[in-house]
Amino acid sequence: MRTILMCAVVLICAESALAQSAPQAPPMQNPAANLPQYRTPRRGARRLGKPARTTAELPPNTPVVTLDGVCDRPHRTAATSDCKTVITRAQMDSLINTLEPDAPSTANRQFSINYARLLAASDLAEQRHLDSNPEVARELQVQLKLARMEVLADSLLREIRKQTEAIPDTEIRKYYTDHQDYFEQAELQRLYLPKSAPDSGQPLDIEVLKTKAGELQTRAAAGEDFDQLQQDAYKDLGIKATLPPTKLGSLPRTKFSPDDAKLVFEMQPGGVSPLLESDAAILILKLVGKKTISMEDARTEIETLLMHDRLEQELRDATKSVKAQFNLKYLDMQTAPDLFPPSLFNQSSTKRGIATSLHP
Repeated sequence: MRTILMCAVVLICAESALAQSAPQAPPMQNPAANLPQYRTPRRGARRLGKPARTTAELPPNTPVVTLDGVCDRPHRTAATSDCKTVITRAQMDSLINTLEPDAPSTANRQFSINYARLLAASDLAEQRHLDSNPEVARELQVQLKLARMEVLADSLLREIRKQTEAIPDTEIRKYYTDHQDYFEQAELQRLYLPKSAPDSGQPLDIEVLKTKAGELQTRAAAGEDFDQLQQDAYKDLGIKATLPPTKLGSLPRTKFSPDDAKLVFEMQPGGVSPLLESDAAILILKLVGKKTISMEDARTEIETLLMHDRLEQELRDATKSVKAQFNLKYLDMQTAPDLFPPSLFNQSSTKRGIATSLHP
């Protein structure tokens, strides 16, 4: 029987289909997900689809795929029609677990089908001695080299991850103590007066809008209900669009720019802000209450932040002896790129003005 320990070029074809795109992650997502994945696009690589462990209750030696006419003998002493390759569940699971151990169980069907197709096609190519074609041989050599580089680079990153897994309780406590402001939250309500009618897109009279906003601010400061005020605002301004929500929930201090955070957190519960104007709208905010998250509630978040910092530092230490000089003319760039840029690890966070960030 032919073993499924295929050559590395088969594995890298499968692996290219497993590389996951970097989704815009929430601010506190596991920073390990931002580590660079050393994946190089390859010309003509066939995609296998995303694999997964087999969940069916089958013995390990149960055939998953049987390919008649696909040989396991390298010199093909027998006729092709006499050849047979059997891939068992144990063999398929081994391949799947090597390439992507955390893939969902729903993906194993397509992976197994595509793997069988790739195995059969590569065998037919060998029957035609295409591996002796100079162009094919060169591509095999390049891709085998890339496969080795990828495995080694990923091994380096896995080793670095292991060194950052355990965060001592003393570090967590120190971070919480040193960053008390980070864990402050403000529960807010908002009145939203758009400068253009959402239903028609027509701009509203700015003077009329400011006059109405002033009236609403006075009524809000007197304690009137924000839902009713929002409804009155749209009715009086002739806006027929769906009312925006007035309850914003609890927002952390880090959601705001320093100036906006000062405005919000210096208000007392029940306090109402002055008019806040942006290019798109005029806002009025009410502070319902403030609270500070306990260290235990913030523990997971702190561990994630500290892990991120340690990952970045470990990579710097591991790569400090490596320098790169790029040909900027060839790259068509004005400045040289970093070989291991911090952007590979830092999650983007943009602090916008309060009148912009709190739009619907």
